[in-house]
Amino acid sequence: MPLASLTTAAAHSGVPKPRSHPEWSDIGLFVFAIGAIWLLRHLMRRRNRKD
Repeated sequence: MPLASLTTAAAHSGVPKPRSHPEWSDIGLFVFAIGAIWLLRHLMRRRNRKD
C-alpha cells in the first residue's frame, strides 16, 4: 500500500495548460528517433553491400 500513497501525491491537478511550443523532451525524442533511423539504415546498407 505505500506505493499507492506515493503515486497519489504526484497526481495531475486536472487543469490543462495551453501548449505554445513543443517540450524539450519532444525535441529530444525526435532527434533520437532520427539518429536511430539513420544508424539502422547505415548498418543495413553496410550489411547488404556486395564487395
